[in-house]
Amino acid sequence: MVNPYELPPEDTQYLDENYPSKWKKVAEGNGKYGLLIDDFPIPKGYTIEKSTLMVLIPSGYPGAMLDMFYFDPPLDKSDSSPIGALASETHFGQTWQRWSRHYSWQPGIDFIITHIEYVKNQLNTEVG
Repeated sequence: MVNPYELPPEDTQYLDENYPSKWKKVAEGNGKYGLLIDDFPIPKGYTIEKSTLMVLIPSGYPGAMLDMFYFDPPLDKSDSSPIGALASETHFGQTWQRWSRHYSWQPGIDFIITHIEYVKNQLNTEVG
């Protein structure tokens, strides 16, 4: 699979330092691009300790905003309480649990780095 999009150097440096050999870029023939991070650590309060995190990379990134995030396998809370704003979507040949979460994207300030920090914050906030 050809991955024709490039990430900014600060993104690849962050990914290499924090997720060495666990991340990869993916693409589909319809111009859809993504970033996968295998064995992404899931905080206490969920029924699993690791999942693959997927972020869709829009055309025009980093000027275009990153939005939402996805997991496979899907996450459930240990206390069985529901997680809000979830859906299932198929991307890159597999089904993902979509977390519909949004924030104000600031081009030139926000990158993969800030998006992953946002993901971590949302995971922690959800289990309080």
